[in-house]
Amino acid sequence: MTCVRLHRALSALLVLLLATLPRIARGDPVPGGAAETILAGGALAVCSDLAQRACRASLPGERRVPMYRLDRIGVERAADPGLWAASGAPALTEVAAWLAGLVVGDRDDPLDAAALEARLAADRGGSPSPWSRMTDAERSAVRSALEIPRVGANGERLRERVDLMQTRERGGIAVLEAFVTAARERAAAAPPRIAIVTASASDPMEPVDFYEAAFTALGAEAHWWPVDAAMARARFPERDCAALDSYRLTELGIAGRERIYPDLASQAAAFCRADDGGLPEVHGVFFTGGDQWRLRRAFIDADDAPNPWLLALREAHAAGRVVVGGTSAGAAVQSGAAMLSNGSVAAAIEGRVANAAPPEPGCGRAARCPPGLGEDALTLWPAGGLGLARGAIVDTHFSERARELRLLVAMSVTGAFLGYGVDEGSALRIREWSDRREVDAIGARGGWVFARRAGGEALVAWYLAPGARLVIDAGTMRLEGIGDEQRVRRPRARIPHDALAPGALRDAAARLAWRCGRAIRMTAGDRVATLGCIDGATRAWVGRNGLAGVGPLRLSLSSDAAMENVP
Repeated sequence: MTCVRLHRALSALLVLLLATLPRIARGDPVPGGAAETILAGGALAVCSDLAQRACRASLPGERRVPMYRLDRIGVERAADPGLWAASGAPALTEVAAWLAGLVVGDRDDPLDAAALEARLAADRGGSPSPWSRMTDAERSAVRSALEIPRVGANGERLRERVDLMQTRERGGIAVLEAFVTAARERAAAAPPRIAIVTASASDPMEPVDFYEAAFTALGAEAHWWPVDAAMARARFPERDCAALDSYRLTELGIAGRERIYPDLASQAAAFCRADDGGLPEVHGVFFTGGDQWRLRRAFIDADDAPNPWLLALREAHAAGRVVVGGTSAGAAVQSGAAMLSNGSVAAAIEGRVANAAPPEPGCGRAARCPPGLGEDALTLWPAGGLGLARGAIVDTHFSERARELRLLVAMSVTGAFLGYGVDEGSALRIREWSDRREVDAIGARGGWVFARRAGGEALVAWYLAPGARLVIDAGTMRLEGIGDEQRVRRPRARIPHDALAPGALRDAAARLAWRCGRAIRMTAGDRVATLGCIDGATRAWVGRNGLAGVGPLRLSLSSDAAMENVP
């Protein structure tokens, strides 16, 4: 090649590279333009200072459980009127007098959570403590006011550390790795940038250190996206960032976060002043666990209207520029059909489903549940969650909490086409195009996919263990990636009889994967749940984690569930 030709070739290459740089910087779709969502079932046990049970050996870090001080200054913070503005809350004067009576002189020894609980719960001269009549949110408010900063020898806030190499079980790490890999596919050669949303936590600042450390250890640039219900009120419809601290009192029910996390509070204040209502320049957004209703309030107003953050996220996700992940509540909130917001399995099989906001946790103890709703009532929100799991209801901690029948009932009363139920330490990865959807499993176990049949309550179900992929394409559903010979071992567990026992339906599915025979019938309260093979269609395989995958199966429950409107 002559020098002239070489110069022209290099110039053309340079022009091409320059043309791609802005495209890469803003996060482009992966080849094929799939909208990708990774839904984790919770309990992603990763070794850290605050999760020592997940470690092979104890970590020597200084950051441990929160500590509290029951003193005059803490009582003054706990008596802030903003914390007690909710209707039905104990009277502020009563709370202030009660807490003041617990202060012993100038004693200011730090207390751990158990010691603080014992002091707060102690009877007063034969009368029950006000603590016994508080909801979970009100108790959290008191604890937040009494919490003390954890500071190292250098005067800086102690941060939670993560140690991936010391982690006992690798399922949770596999899920986080898969999310980072998906983000990296959108980042070209650069490290993927990940935004972490902690709005579902009772204290949105508490999980930040853990997730930033975990994703950084996996090779990503991870940063907190400080959006929550308080930030949403400060930003929309008008910017009122000076009131952000007070909104944490009224919207989140927590006090003094600027004392405990001064760096994060400054970061949140700076974000509020600079935010344009868009999405950060990232390749992935990950939602942490907690309460999906609390998380939903960060993105959707009281009239079910999405705010600019959610609109920007939906557009980027649909275009394939951003992968979305979430664990526990962070996965459940992605529901595109109705969103499960509360309720036990026992309440579900009784057949009463409420179209209502969830009752406040602890309302039973406080005798302040909404009329017609007990604390365990099954509640659904028909408008759904963030809507990124299109046409589906998402549930988590699935087999471990025997939630299969809860999801079945929710799909029955709402008419949802799909249901995703994810086991702990695991995730379902969904890739969606306009007319095609692919679902596979990641992690320690797997998850269920339910598809509703028109008419009746029968469902077609698959238990997906890692190693096969469910493809939903133009109205057909098929498994891909299964070899000719898939020898499933005989399960050690006996045939389950109680459908409400943890893992019962997963054990039944494993039995049918080994040998398709008669359908397995299990009791579910005073009803019957049935799981069986479909002649000529059911296939089985051994997942990469050694568990059996199987499907399609026929799942039904003898039930008369119906949706009720509860004010």
